[in-house]
Amino acid sequence: MFIYIGKTVYLCIWLFLLFNFIHPYPAPADMLAYIAFVTFFILHGLQAWLLNSTLSRQEKQQHHFRVLKLFIFGFIEAMSWKKNKHK
Repeated sequence: MFIYIGKTVYLCIWLFLLFNFIHPYPAPADMLAYIAFVTFFILHGLQAWLLNSTLSRQEKQQHHFRVLKLFIFGFIEAMSWKKNKHK
């Protein structure tokens, strides 16, 4: 349950930050949204890159969109991997 709520929150944050590119927010808020977007992009990119490097070749072939999901949902997706592994 927590994982689905977390994924929904992350998706809303991404949409909120991307909406700034389509329809910029008022003056001080737009710069904060740009900074937040760049920070979010870099942190999630690093996290996806690091966790992708820990996957075996077979795991990469079986799950093509795993890195994209990790990039979008961050550590929540990594928690779901751990949860699925223990089932």
